[in-house]
Amino acid sequence: MNNGTNVFQVDSGDRYFLTYTITTGGYRELVNTDNSQLFATEIYDGVSSQQNMEYRFDYDKPVHCQEFGTCSSGEVPLQLEEDITKKPIKPKWSGWSDRDLSVVKRYAFEVWKMEYSLDYSVLREPDILTDYNPVPEFITEVLASNNAFPEYEPKGPGVYSTILEVADRANNSRYVRRIAIFDKSSEISIKSSYRLFVSSASNQSNFSWQTTPNSQQTTTLIVQWENHFINEVHENGHFLARVQDYTPRLSDEGKRVDYKKIESQFDDYDGSRTKNEISNINSIVRFEINHGTPSTIPPTNGWENIFPLTENKSIVLSGVNIRDGDPYQVWVRAHDVMGNEKTDSTVVHFDHSPPLVYPPTFKKNIDDGKFPFSSSVTVAAKDEDSGISKVSFKFVVSSTGKVKNQKDFMINSQTQTYCNQLIKECYCISKGECFMIDSVLDIDNCWLKVPIDRTEDEVHSLQVIVYNLAMLSSMTSYNLGKVDSFNGIKEYYSPSNITISKTSDTSLGISWIQAPSCYDRAGILIRLFRPDNTTRDFKVHKDATTFDLTGLSPTTHYWFELFTKYGNDTNFVMSGSPAILKFQTAEASVGFPPGGVAGLSAGFILLLVVVVVVLLFLGRTGRLQPAKARMTQGIRTIRNTIRVRSQTNGGYNNRAYSSKFDDDIYYYGQMNTSGATSSIISRKDTSLESELTQGKFATMYLAKYYGNHRDAQTVVAKVVKDDQKEENVMKMKAKINFYTEKVGHHKNVVDFIGYVEDDVRGSFMVLEYCESGVLKEFLISKKSDITVDLEERLFRMVFGVCLGMDYLSSKKVVHRRLAARNILLDHLLEPKITRFGPEPDAEQEGEERIPLKWMAPECMKSTMNANELSDVFSFGVVMWEIFSLGDTPYPGIQSREVATRLKQGYKMKKPEYCDDAFYKIMLKCWHYDPNKRSGFAAVKDQLSKMFQEGPSEEYYYRSNDL
Repeated sequence: MNNGTNVFQVDSGDRYFLTYTITTGGYRELVNTDNSQLFATEIYDGVSSQQNMEYRFDYDKPVHCQEFGTCSSGEVPLQLEEDITKKPIKPKWSGWSDRDLSVVKRYAFEVWKMEYSLDYSVLREPDILTDYNPVPEFITEVLASNNAFPEYEPKGPGVYSTILEVADRANNSRYVRRIAIFDKSSEISIKSSYRLFVSSASNQSNFSWQTTPNSQQTTTLIVQWENHFINEVHENGHFLARVQDYTPRLSDEGKRVDYKKIESQFDDYDGSRTKNEISNINSIVRFEINHGTPSTIPPTNGWENIFPLTENKSIVLSGVNIRDGDPYQVWVRAHDVMGNEKTDSTVVHFDHSPPLVYPPTFKKNIDDGKFPFSSSVTVAAKDEDSGISKVSFKFVVSSTGKVKNQKDFMINSQTQTYCNQLIKECYCISKGECFMIDSVLDIDNCWLKVPIDRTEDEVHSLQVIVYNLAMLSSMTSYNLGKVDSFNGIKEYYSPSNITISKTSDTSLGISWIQAPSCYDRAGILIRLFRPDNTTRDFKVHKDATTFDLTGLSPTTHYWFELFTKYGNDTNFVMSGSPAILKFQTAEASVGFPPGGVAGLSAGFILLLVVVVVVLLFLGRTGRLQPAKARMTQGIRTIRNTIRVRSQTNGGYNNRAYSSKFDDDIYYYGQMNTSGATSSIISRKDTSLESELTQGKFATMYLAKYYGNHRDAQTVVAKVVKDDQKEENVMKMKAKINFYTEKVGHHKNVVDFIGYVEDDVRGSFMVLEYCESGVLKEFLISKKSDITVDLEERLFRMVFGVCLGMDYLSSKKVVHRRLAARNILLDHLLEPKITRFGPEPDAEQEGEERIPLKWMAPECMKSTMNANELSDVFSFGVVMWEIFSLGDTPYPGIQSREVATRLKQGYKMKKPEYCDDAFYKIMLKCWHYDPNKRSGFAAVKDQLSKMFQEGPSEEYYYRSNDL
């Protein structure tokens, strides 16, 4: 006894009896009303009653017979009738007891739809968050006295966690978990972008023909179907992923630890769908293969299971009678966990005999060929089993056997109708394809060219190699004789068709047509002859077709010779016979009469007096220096319109075109701008205003473009540097060709307005001006100014970049350098992708500088094989940059460590301003295996579901829908 409190030590199983007595009655006090004094107390006794109360204490949780090994058959803590099912989920349980204490009172059965954790790559029950307390899809209570078990049909396909609570009368509980897959609607589909094919067959035949030694020996077929089959519902929902250990859910104010938890012995390790990941490929759990004579109906027996699970199989055909032209079919059947199946097949044909080839017919120096200097070869060949696929020419130096050049020609098949009209010249094979016996192939004589510094009189021969569709070949040859007998070899022509475009008393404008040649031009030379037989040489760019001869005298007879220089600056030869033109300059312009000269002089003197007076006034009033500064600035601006500035100015580090970001530019073949007439801008419609920055080969100018606009449009002009190096000139032409012929126009790609042909600077580009600058710098500037509008803008920027990249990929353009620093923003903050170009030159691969932190793993050594999927990886990094407000990717990791970390499975964490839906897309972009990444069209579809289209084609993020 302590302060009226009894303290007892009570253990589980103890009983505590309490007896208490209650007696009714009372008393009253009598008070004198005159003096308010108490004068008597009266006691009253009533009825007494005695009662007893018993308390039972139970601290032990219910137990199951399996813990003691005493279970009878069928007694299980929790079992689902089917844990992979198309039917309602039906649980059952038995064998629970409470060790003769308070006994089991009730069972509670819950069903949760599991979600996939991108952070840990596991399935789990929904997380309890500070602002969100998830509830099960289904919960019901069953009394222990009730023998009926519940059942529940989920609302849709998914992975479900079923949890059974077993509780006694003292509210002690144990929990059991079982995992189930419910799906009655999904099916296996075939991805048309990934083929089922026989990879051992010839890729030249689209994998439809394979060679075999002969019918007596074994033949091996290698069949592949990587990513061909998929259950998209299961794959997107990660139905077969590993299940995370259950996270304790309830607390009891510290009195009990892990109040609601799943003990390991009661978690799911039995059945078809357990906690463990189910081995699969694209949610396919089993493949079967069959093969034999072609049929429209798949075989009913003879199927072979493929183990271990893989997407390829080698089939050894032994004892199978295979003849030339015979077809053979291979079927593959895919199964998912639901019992769905999908069958697809491919057919391969066999041919082990080479084609029949006849001696070729050669025509030298023909006039109607497809090349400026042409010959032709008629190749007669036939293969009635598989047809002719390709003809290869090898030009061989007879004395050394060295192959000087090699060219391949693909042979197209003909229709049966066409062939029926030419029975003697055409034949058809068993597949129904038809082929011409004779193929007339054009030869460019320039394929035989010799270096300009060598005298070549050796004999050459032509090897003709004919391939059938199984890539078996036969060869014949033809003696070409001396190569200098071919037109175009060792021949160096001058320009032709010289015309006078304009003339004056002191100048002459001329134009010409470049002569065809097998050799590269190094330049044009114009040699002007004066009347006194002195000469003056004008060196002109090799691709120029116009030139102005200046500094001439009026009414004077001149003549000039026009040469072409072939080779290069150090090793060249001049064209043999120059083009010659004689001309006479015009009369001198009539001057002012004496009176006019006098009037002009008087006017000039008057103007000079006025200027002096104004300067004196400005000087005395203190306004002279500001006026001088404005005048100097005006002169500087005018000069910028007529020449390339040799010095930098304040615009050099313009935020929109900062030079600290490399300007990536690549060589795009031997292309020219002559065909891009629709993009030509007149030089008089452009004016260079001020220099923005200098790149590796070009200078960027802020410019004005007048064109068809009422007011001048601010643009950017990209001009080759003053040095006019041959390499830089070609790069500019490559850029212009690339934008003109391949890129086109899109609102999220920096717009190519056109190009200007300038007599001094050569060709230069006119591009859209993005006045809000570089995306990366914009993001960094907003770190201390976060608003709701900015967060909305970030989502729209991501979508805009995706739209631009989807457009570029549709044009077969690979960016290779996608990063926030290579994206500009216009005045509406619309993203504009820039700094992409033609494919890099293979010869420069070793000198390539690769931005590792933005590059896909497969391109970290070289971007030569970069494609849309590698750009998708970089897009994921750009998403991370946007939502981190311009942070550098892989914080705390050096660039040289990135490749290793990615191979180990590392992925950057979700940025601060990114939501789960966008982060999920980000992670999909970062699949290490490029084949598991979606293309930009699929990424665009995923993002577009999160936006609604507003006025003016703008999109708004539906954040409240997530």
